[in-house]
Amino acid sequence: MPNQKDVGLLSKNGTQYNFASLITLINSIPAFVAYVDCNMVLQFCNEPFKTLARIDGELTGQKFPLIVGSEVFSQVQCHMGKVLMGERAHFQILANIENGLQYFEATLSPHFDRRGQVEGFIFHSSDVTEKNKTERALKDYFENASICLHWVNADGIILWANLAELKLLGYTEEEYIGRHISEFHANKTAIGDIMNRLINKQRIQNYDAELICKDGSIRHVTINSTALWEGEKFVHTRCFTIDVTEQKLAAKVIIESEERFRQIATLVPLVIWTTDANGDCIFLSSYWEQLTGRSVKAGYRNEWLNFIHPDDRDNVIASWKTCFHSRKPFEGKFRFLSASGSYIVTYANSRPICDSQGEVSGYIGILQDISADEKIKYSLEKIVLDRTEDLRKRNAQLREAEKVLQNKNEELEKINNQLSSFAHIASHDLQEPLRKVQINLDRLFSREGANFSEQSKDLYHRIIDSADRMKNLIQDLLTYAQSNDYEGKLEDVDLNIVLKDTINILEAKITEKNATIKVGDLPNLYIVRFQFQQLFLNLLSNALKFSKAGVDPYISVSSELVEGYALPNGFGQIARAYYHLSVSDNGIGFTNEQSEKIFEMFYRLHGRAAYEGTGLGLAISKKIVENHQGVLIAEASPNKGATFHIYLPVKSSEEY
Repeated sequence: MPNQKDVGLLSKNGTQYNFASLITLINSIPAFVAYVDCNMVLQFCNEPFKTLARIDGELTGQKFPLIVGSEVFSQVQCHMGKVLMGERAHFQILANIENGLQYFEATLSPHFDRRGQVEGFIFHSSDVTEKNKTERALKDYFENASICLHWVNADGIILWANLAELKLLGYTEEEYIGRHISEFHANKTAIGDIMNRLINKQRIQNYDAELICKDGSIRHVTINSTALWEGEKFVHTRCFTIDVTEQKLAAKVIIESEERFRQIATLVPLVIWTTDANGDCIFLSSYWEQLTGRSVKAGYRNEWLNFIHPDDRDNVIASWKTCFHSRKPFEGKFRFLSASGSYIVTYANSRPICDSQGEVSGYIGILQDISADEKIKYSLEKIVLDRTEDLRKRNAQLREAEKVLQNKNEELEKINNQLSSFAHIASHDLQEPLRKVQINLDRLFSREGANFSEQSKDLYHRIIDSADRMKNLIQDLLTYAQSNDYEGKLEDVDLNIVLKDTINILEAKITEKNATIKVGDLPNLYIVRFQFQQLFLNLLSNALKFSKAGVDPYISVSSELVEGYALPNGFGQIARAYYHLSVSDNGIGFTNEQSEKIFEMFYRLHGRAAYEGTGLGLAISKKIVENHQGVLIAEASPNKGATFHIYLPVKSSEEY
């Protein structure tokens, strides 16, 4: 392989080119090109490759693995065996470089000596990171599109269907894909007609059909379909199904054909062209024939300008002449007549060629088909616009929801104020008259009780019971109202001591029930002490109250640390830890349907005659836990006991 100092001439079709011109040509290619010998020593590389290598100084003579790095070379090395056997290798490279994760399409082409032995290889690669991102975005877009899509081969077998189509008909992938499409059409002749038209290269537009759902119902649809062909081979249909069951008129839908990207396994998949000193084209690479379907001679001299779209031609000619006469690089994007007879979008880039005296002897450049990139760009821009509009609508809905929430908060503040007023009345204006009623009833019974008839005594006890219930109700309502009062009362509290004090309060009831309470090691928490004593008192009292007849109560209190993701129903924040306190019993339990209702104010699972209470204990408990940014959850089964789960975030004193 000659180096850049060689001045020999190369010839093709009788035309002479100096090596410096070809170096300029290779440097103008928007790809990374290098020549490496069998000893893995770099003998030549173009300017883009030097930029990619990011190594200061001369690269020629350095080891190829050191230049590209171990990550890239390990991927290249996997294909060296094929190259050393004299075959070309085409593969993709994934590399982590300064701009992040990038993808490259690479080709290794063996270079032979005069004896036909491999003496090195040509490394050629192009950055396809954006292309890969675009392909993944489009694949995800079609997989999750709201419109129903499916592919069928020439035999009528379903090859693929997206989620929208499976959801529409109610089938799983296993039940739908791989089956004959006629199995899902109520009118069997319709699918035969559709397939016959597609095989004859006809387009199906707004074709009325009836599809059979899994549950036996019929969906009325319109079908738009075309076939994908590779030469004369029928690959598969591209079918868009629109559900019009609930519509009187089917909306016209424009189906964008699927874009498929092809990479030609050639060293440089571009049209390379050169001109003489007069600006006449004197050389076109063989890719010209593939792009235009015409011979290279059809583009010589100024004939290549005739392939430019008439609406673009004058501007391109004017720009080309201006750049040529001023000896500046020429660059442009324009529509170009392709081999199919249609116009594609192309990009041209060229620069002057200078001889040994520094005089311009012509131009060398490239012509590249970028129509696929333009279509992808349009598709992505449309997706972005659609999603932006959707986001605008969602933001409007969110603002409306915020207004509703603000109104609810104002209502809640009024209710809290009313509750505070009631707490004041309950503490001063209600309890004192009730206390006097009880005292006077006791005095009355002390004086006149001996003269009461049995009926009067029963009435007296009923009044006393009612007064006690009213006293308990007022006290519970006061406790519920005061459960909001926690600001300035937070302190570092040992829950083991709080629970021990609570058990002492309930000692008589525990002895009466012959109950056993097992307590694990509880943590220190930054809490309101009296509220957590009330919480334990309510939960333990409930466990004792709702014990099974003839069975000694067994109550367990335990604690553990859990991660946020482990909390049920997504209550927790994934990034933080929680204390999980649990209080379990072997009592009568309740049903899952009641696990949330029991926290409502005044809700009772059983009648007052069966179990005493005001129906406020668990509502108070839930309020206390929520005051500490936690959650209280009930879990139970009838006659199998109940468990109350308390989840509290692990916090430092700085967070309060």
